[in-house]
Amino acid sequence: MLSLIPPSGPGLHNDGMSRARWSAIAATCVCLAAVVALALGRSAELTPVFVLDAVPLGLGWLLVVRAPGNVVGPVLTWLAASLAVVPAVEAWSGPGVWPWQLVGFLALLLVFPDGLLPGRRWRAVAFAVPGAALLVNVAFVLTMNYHDDPPMHSPISVPRSIWYPVMFGALFVLLVVSVLCVAAVVVRYRTGDDRVREQLKWLILAAVLVLTLMVASWVIAAFGWLGPEVYGGFLLGIVILVPAAVTIAVLRYDLFEIDRLLSDSLAWVLTTAIAAVALAGIAGSLDYLIDDDRVGLTGSVFLVALGVLPLHGVIHRAVARVIDRDRAVVLDRIQRFVEQVRDGSAEPEDVQDVLRTTVGDPQLVLLLTDLDGSGYVDRTGAPADPPSGELVTLRSSDTDLGVLVLTPGSARRVRQGKLAASAARLPIEVSRLRLGLRRAVHEIDESRLRLVTAAAQERRRLERDLHDGAQQQLVALGMQLRLAQRRLPDGHPVGAELDQAVERIENTVAELRRLAHGVRPASLHDGLGAALTRLGADAPIPVRFEIALADDDPGELVASTAYFVVAEAMANVLKHADATAIEVTAQQVDGRLEIRVSDDGRGGASGLTTLRDRVGSIGGQFTVTSERGTGTTIVAVLPCGS
Repeated sequence: MLSLIPPSGPGLHNDGMSRARWSAIAATCVCLAAVVALALGRSAELTPVFVLDAVPLGLGWLLVVRAPGNVVGPVLTWLAASLAVVPAVEAWSGPGVWPWQLVGFLALLLVFPDGLLPGRRWRAVAFAVPGAALLVNVAFVLTMNYHDDPPMHSPISVPRSIWYPVMFGALFVLLVVSVLCVAAVVVRYRTGDDRVREQLKWLILAAVLVLTLMVASWVIAAFGWLGPEVYGGFLLGIVILVPAAVTIAVLRYDLFEIDRLLSDSLAWVLTTAIAAVALAGIAGSLDYLIDDDRVGLTGSVFLVALGVLPLHGVIHRAVARVIDRDRAVVLDRIQRFVEQVRDGSAEPEDVQDVLRTTVGDPQLVLLLTDLDGSGYVDRTGAPADPPSGELVTLRSSDTDLGVLVLTPGSARRVRQGKLAASAARLPIEVSRLRLGLRRAVHEIDESRLRLVTAAAQERRRLERDLHDGAQQQLVALGMQLRLAQRRLPDGHPVGAELDQAVERIENTVAELRRLAHGVRPASLHDGLGAALTRLGADAPIPVRFEIALADDDPGELVASTAYFVVAEAMANVLKHADATAIEVTAQQVDGRLEIRVSDDGRGGASGLTTLRDRVGSIGGQFTVTSERGTGTTIVAVLPCGS
């Protein structure tokens, strides 16, 4: 039989491959010899043996070809050989060799998924597997003469007084070895990496299904619904489900969500078992209380049916936290994040970082579909193209939300990414909508700024036109009228009319100057600092200025806005605050102009809507602090360069 200890060491990889292939060839030859022996003996077990051997033998050869360095393939072929040899030997020489059918399964437990565990203890267990089978075989032969209906007798027999200890001692040894083989699976699961654990879960899933079939067979046989053929499903499960699960685990362990399959299967098995126990208990109780069996049975089924689904939900969640822990952890973390987004303690734009942590992929990228349909944007709203990697398209109904880009890896990571993105759909959608909203607000601010800038430029042009156009023409007209007046003789009646005309012209020029000053203060021609200082020259109360401007020309729009803020704030103080002093501060910090106007008046200022709108029109911030009895402080922060 194939050695359970895989070759190791430099230069032995190819040698190990050849040993595995020759071992599989030997096992195949044993299978063929067993089939021939059964055919010559005209055994009725020829067809079932041939069918049962075909699956593990074929899957074993598949592993030998596709995974030549793995010892599981040859072990599967020898599993098929043990299943074939036992009925052939029994057909020719009698019973007693049945323990050898267990050797293949126990060997599979020891070497799956990547060879025997290191250490002398596991080598000893490997040698103990065939030794225990041989011990039970010999014990059975030695005690054969004391069986009720043996097909043949043993020439050597132990005394009748000790045949029970011999038989049960041998069976106990086989049981201990079997437990050690199962322990190897447990140890490998606890010490293995994620890949090994995923592979072992396939074996566990097959074991759960086989155990379910076995229990179902017992129940059906106990009720007498079927005869010995009821165990056929259990046997098929052993020789088909286990080899199939092992083959998938070696070649494509991430083919399906094994965690979810195992969790769901185990949850349903436990639910069914508990429901069956509950049904039996309730039926027995109602049968004791109610004479009508039909009423008792119906009531039992009804009561159990009421509790099955809630019970399954509780069991499924409990099992998922143990078996499908990764999925449970993903859903739990995403759910906590969604709750934080809902209560405002987390920003939805942090969803990419949460997905990276949850999926375990630090290179994960979340791109959102732009609302205008022009392409993808990142979480800051900047246009971006998907990098290379595994792409997961995110959709909600008929809307493309974006794309999730994962680092190329296993299909399991892709499934986890899809699961996490699906659970985080709410913050993803909110992030996309907020990006669109911020863009719309930004476009509105830019549009408003363009309108305000255009209005300021138009006011400046109007001021220039008034100063250089109509005002100059009126001044020239007045000078011409004065010149004409001087040419008239003294006392001429037209002279008085010319005086009135010149006076009206002077009044008109003064009005134009006032209008031009209202459009744009003329004092700004000397710089913002000088213009602000002049505002306090005619004030009836002291005005202290602290001006620290890195650039005396922060921009036409900002300068005029700052000037009008100070002018209107001072006018408001003089009219309503009953203050004794005003303090004006202007300073540039980090590309912003901060204007502060404070007084020691009565406080309680309200309104100031015009100032707030003027500051907001250029993207600035405006705040008022005015407690009664403590004065008023007005702060305007303006972006320079506007």
